[in-house]
Amino acid sequence: MNFGAAVSPAMNHLKTRFAFFAVAMVATLGLMNARSAYAQNASQVTVPFAFSANHQVFPAGHYRVTRESDSYLIVRSTETGVGAGFLVRTTRNLEAAPKNSLVFLRDQRGYHLLTVRFGQGGLQTDLAVQPKSEQEIAKTTGVSTEIGMN
Repeated sequence: MNFGAAVSPAMNHLKTRFAFFAVAMVATLGLMNARSAYAQNASQVTVPFAFSANHQVFPAGHYRVTRESDSYLIVRSTETGVGAGFLVRTTRNLEAAPKNSLVFLRDQRGYHLLTVRFGQGGLQTDLAVQPKSEQEIAKTTGVSTEIGMN
């Protein structure tokens, strides 16, 4: 018995179009979701002073900060295109921070990037491979400076 013969060609065409439409909708919604998630994890900032992060020195200027994953962060100059990636520890807070920001420690050697906060998701990323001396100084002396990101 042939069941396919009982279904009209018009019905087969309609099923094919419906399946195509459903797949297109799923793909579109997936791209929109991925795009909005990316937007929450990337910001631009103007840093008015030179700073270091994990033994790398960055001049004052405009930067784009992107959280690629829970364990990897990229800081890239929007002026020169030069950037660096960092291993980070990400924690999530129940309360969203009011804004995206960078937190620096200032001591006698200059400014050191310690933390990046992404407000919308309540995310805080701390540089994972900080030199021991910077970690110890942060506990004892130094002043923290916070700069808001766009």
